Amino acid sequence: MKNILRTAVQQRRQFLIDKLLKIGVFKKEDKHLYEWTLTDLEKEYQFFESNGYQGNIDQDKQLQQ
Repeated sequence: MKNILRTAVQQRRQFLIDKLLKIGVFKKEDKHLYEWTLTDLEKEYQFFESNGYQGNIDQDKQLQQ
């Protein structure tokens, strides 16, 4: 069970990192995305999603469908 949860967290982190990289976020305050927690990545992604970077995010959603 631990491995399933760990894998799910890693996959979600990678998904968010990929999305943020596409938006143009590489690091913040000298901390690279790969050093961020899942919570930090979620907050940053939500910030961009709700503040005008919807175009890039919408394009990705359409490609997934």
